Amino acid sequence: MKKIIFLLLFPLLLISQIDKTIKLKVAIMQNFVAKGEVEGETMFWQTKGKVTYAIVNYTEDQNPQFKALFISQFKELYTIYKRMVVSEDERDTALYVKTLVRQEEEYRNLLTPAQLKLYLDKLADFEKNNPESNDSYASLFFSENLLKEYKLKFSLK
Repeated sequence: MKKIIFLLLFPLLLISQIDKTIKLKVAIMQNFVAKGEVEGETMFWQTKGKVTYAIVNYTEDQNPQFKALFISQFKELYTIYKRMVVSEDERDTALYVKTLVRQEEEYRNLLTPAQLKLYLDKLADFEKNNPESNDSYASLFFSENLLKEYKLKFSLK
């Protein structure tokens, strides 16, 4: 009986996790945008860079690639975010989420296989064992489970 109840509630738990992380992702962007475009951009790439560096230890050659990636991500998100907040249109919100998913994949594509494993293992560990850290990381990144759920909910490949 417990298994049946869990199976019926599982989709609701996933939906609430996605809704929660969308709110976290928008809130973190709101903090960066509130600093202004220039300072927000700097804070964005430095935050993403420091957080992920602590997990995957970028090489000297990779540092400029990730800095450029994070700066371009901020610029793209900044534009969509500003439009989304003004319009309050579901399509702008969907575009924002789809952009976050694509940007996560772009980030992962720059990692070596060993770095990607470290990254995914650390996020999975947070997801399973440390809800506070998981919320912090989920505001900027996607665990493998969360990325799959976002893709499913937003019909992405």
